[in-house]
Amino acid sequence: MDKIFKLNKREQLLVQFIMLAWVAVVLIPFGAAVLNALKPNVGQVFREPFGLPDPWTWSNFAKAWVNANFAQYFANSTIIAVSCVVLVTFCASTTAFVLARMPFKGSTFIFICFLFGVIIPIRLALAPLFDIVRSLGLLDSLLGVILVQSASMMPVSVFILVSFMKGISTELEEAAKMDGALPFTLYWRIIFPLMRPAIATIALLTFVQAWNEYFLPLIFLQSEANYPLTLGLQRFNQQFSIQWHMMFAGILIMMGPTILAFMLASKQFIAGLTQGGVKE
Repeated sequence: MDKIFKLNKREQLLVQFIMLAWVAVVLIPFGAAVLNALKPNVGQVFREPFGLPDPWTWSNFAKAWVNANFAQYFANSTIIAVSCVVLVTFCASTTAFVLARMPFKGSTFIFICFLFGVIIPIRLALAPLFDIVRSLGLLDSLLGVILVQSASMMPVSVFILVSFMKGISTELEEAAKMDGALPFTLYWRIIFPLMRPAIATIALLTFVQAWNEYFLPLIFLQSEANYPLTLGLQRFNQQFSIQWHMMFAGILIMMGPTILAFMLASKQFIAGLTQGGVKE
């Protein structure tokens, strides 16, 4: 396969240096967090922030989990993130199917509105959004946060899926239509399986965004029983602000699911970003 970019040795060294520098920028703080999370006390954290723990204290994770009530926060974050993934995946894929495969008068305008949703951050509409959620009786509920966070991810998800779907050949759909297939059958049996890389992309983006979201739960949640991990970690910081080794353990607990999600879906994620359609 011919290379798109042909670099000389000097350019290759420059690219490799930049990549290695970026890897160092990412891994050094993460490695320091892991080392400090395993130290037995805060004294070692301040004396030797990049030194090896002595002894290696794996029980810090269990202590952070119990002392910070991470079980409840973790369950809330899981409910929010998984619900957002299911809701965004279904709503965005069906919307993209209609916009890309069943155009109608005004469909272009609707797609442009989604594009504006990509450009304009949801925080600019926070005041009317807060009034809507309160009038619906969803304030201080996980359902309210799920709906708001799902709505915030819909524009970029629809944009990705419409762009991906326009690159898929219509031959299979035309054959299915001749056999009398209904629109939902076309979507579920033909289009949805072909969109698997793009679906994985938006699912991963939605999961990470919902899992790491701090601002929206802070605005719409008031009861500690409904706090996700982001707000729970803030409360943990207020209680154990001096015990940095415990804080690092709590941060790593929060990071675990997103790292695992990227490891499991990295191949499909890259394919969804780079693949414009199926090969004929």
